[in-house]
Amino acid sequence: MAFYSGFFNSKGLDRTYTAEDFTSYLSSIICNGILDTYGQNFKLTAANSGLGVVLGTGKAWIDGHYFINDSRYVIDLTSYQDESLPRYVAIAIYLDTTESVRSVSLRLFAGTPAENPSLPSIPQDEDHVRLLMYAVRMNPGASRITESDWFDYREDSNVCGYCKCILGKCKVTELMSQMAQLIAEVAENNETIAALSNQVETLQTEVDDIIGGIIEIGTCGDNIHYVLYENGKLLLHGSGATYDYEIGHSPFWENDNIRSLVVSDGITEIGSSVFERCVNMASASFPSTLTTIGERAFFMYTHGGLRELVIPSSVTTLGEKAFVDQDITSVTLPATLTTLGTYIFMGCDQLTTARVECSELPGFCFVSCGRLQNLTLSHNVTKVCSHALNYTPLRTLTYEGSLADWAAVTKQTNWDGNAGDLNGLDKVQCLDGYMEYNDETREWTEVHE
Repeated sequence: MAFYSGFFNSKGLDRTYTAEDFTSYLSSIICNGILDTYGQNFKLTAANSGLGVVLGTGKAWIDGHYFINDSRYVIDLTSYQDESLPRYVAIAIYLDTTESVRSVSLRLFAGTPAENPSLPSIPQDEDHVRLLMYAVRMNPGASRITESDWFDYREDSNVCGYCKCILGKCKVTELMSQMAQLIAEVAENNETIAALSNQVETLQTEVDDIIGGIIEIGTCGDNIHYVLYENGKLLLHGSGATYDYEIGHSPFWENDNIRSLVVSDGITEIGSSVFERCVNMASASFPSTLTTIGERAFFMYTHGGLRELVIPSSVTTLGEKAFVDQDITSVTLPATLTTLGTYIFMGCDQLTTARVECSELPGFCFVSCGRLQNLTLSHNVTKVCSHALNYTPLRTLTYEGSLADWAAVTKQTNWDGNAGDLNGLDKVQCLDGYMEYNDETREWTEVHE
């Protein structure tokens, strides 16, 4: 039969419909995901004690089928803890349409214990579909699970996401009008917040002027002034960009008195070599107005400097060798980054964990990061540049997409650090399998799970 129609009232059982008819219809108008208007959207919290987590109430749609949790549900993960190695346990909503099952349920999928554990694979085919909500890291010897131990994938439309296409609620023109109004209100609120933040920074500066001795004052931009206090805090205030400096000519060059940096709201660019070799600068606070961090801006040469680094989501440009030899232990490259230099984190010997959310992993990015153990590339990544991972101990890379998605990623010469006698990546873990490197053939092969 080539044509179908429905639905109609039955007279004498001349019209019959199955559950599959309804799910097929519903799946055409409701996309898979969590329904954000019901309950707590399956929010995860730590249990009061032990190796447990609590899943909040929620409702989800998956291929026209629904799944509801109408009360808080405790998940005991004790049995998944390995004695000596960490592992990940995935928490997913799982649809099984095989004839013997026919249900949607909450399922746990355990990964393999390893020094650098990968996300567990969750099988998917025409009869099995998953919504991956969380991946919980089970550390050996841990007595509690905290929020820092899990990754939340509810927002990631590649593996879960929220229902965004329930039709018939309003006309498109009305929806667009409402969105435009909301965007205008958000922009106005952001301007208010920015103004208030600037006032707070100004007041704090006045307080420091009163209670703290000033070591040095000066200018480092056309509209940027700086104050260095006895307590080691360096405050930059003003607007626009700092100057670009030649190596060794910044007023902060090799200044051992600087222990922390506060860049005030209104400053948009940190220029070249501004804070080079500030060995005792352990922390830096950046404003939401910052868009550019220039070449060698925080170049260290010898180890020291920043112990923590948060790159604001406003930043679009990171210059070459911007954070060489810093003491940071983790870093995230935000999705807003569009212009990236090479050697950005070269020699950051304390760096163990990194995440790339922008579209490109730049060339020589993590070269000689001698403790790098965990690197995650988001589904946004479309290009991995040359020599990005040379001379690191990293053996497994986690990619938050499918094997097909990974195949579409552009990979430049020696992207994996395996050229010549180098010992680079062995594995790229994807959502539906992994890529495995063969040292003898020097080729990558797919392994589906």
